Amino acid sequence: MLPVVIDGFRRSFDKRGLLIKKKGILQSMVIKAPLEIDYENDSVDKIVEQLEYAIEQHPSFIKVPTEEYLKQKKERNKKREFWT
Repeated sequence: MLPVVIDGFRRSFDKRGLLIKKKGILQSMVIKAPLEIDYENDSVDKIVEQLEYAIEQHPSFIKVPTEEYLKQKKERNKKREFWT
């Protein structure tokens, strides 16, 4: 299996990839090395996790900020205000 990472896919297309959500989004595509998957001995969860890492969709790769991070950022910005 060849994992393909497409940057900008989520912003451009719907989740099935059939309808265009927004035009003019720059996209890049990276084809990675073939995966060595042992379908006979590995569990389904392990195979799914391996695929998530390969196509950079594992939660550790997600670039969306968490609620806690946004709250901390808002508090830091309050401290930076000149006139209070």
